[in-house]
Amino acid sequence: MIVLIVLIFVGIFLSEARGLVAEEYWRELAVFTLLMLLGLFLSILLASGADLPYVESLWLDLFAGLRKGLFPGS
Repeated sequence: MIVLIVLIFVGIFLSEARGLVAEEYWRELAVFTLLMLLGLFLSILLASGADLPYVESLWLDLFAGLRKGLFPGS
C-alpha cells in the first residue's frame, strides 16, 4: 500500500512540476515540493496505521478565540 501511495505522489509531482520548471517558477516549485512532501508524509503515516491527533477541536477553539477577539460584542 505504501509503495502505491509513493508511486501516485511521484506521478502527480512529475506531471505538475514539469510545467513549473518549464515556466521557471522556482518559488512555486519549492512550495509545491514542500506541500507534496507533507502530504506524502501524512499519507504514509495514515497508511501505516499511526494514530494521528484529532485537530478539529483545535481549529474550533482557534476560530472561537478569533471571533471573540475580532467581534467582542458577539
